Amino acid sequence: MIDYTTLKHSSDGMPTWDAYLGIILKLATNKPLWTADELKTAAVNELDLPDELRNKEYNSKYMGNVAKNRAGFALSDLKIAGYLYSPKRGEYEITQLGKNAWKKWLFVNR
Repeated sequence: MIDYTTLKHSSDGMPTWDAYLGIILKLATNKPLWTADELKTAAVNELDLPDELRNKEYNSKYMGNVAKNRAGFALSDLKIAGYLYSPKRGEYEITQLGKNAWKKWLFVNR
């Protein structure tokens, strides 16, 4: 588990969307194909979030869970950047570019 307090976060303590980038990239290396919901849920589960943050919902009924929504923004940006590929809607797999970026990050942060 990752200590969420070590990540970039908003004033309420919730990790920002970009704090999920490395988490999702790491998770994507663990199996060949993920659904978007699986990746977002797994990313939130990687964090040691207290229940009040883990269960926090937007005021709008259309937005849902804040943590999963932020993980979704990171997922989208990783796809746009070419680190993830979506063979069909709602499914994701890591690209070679994503694998190389993850390996480089691990090497730099040893």
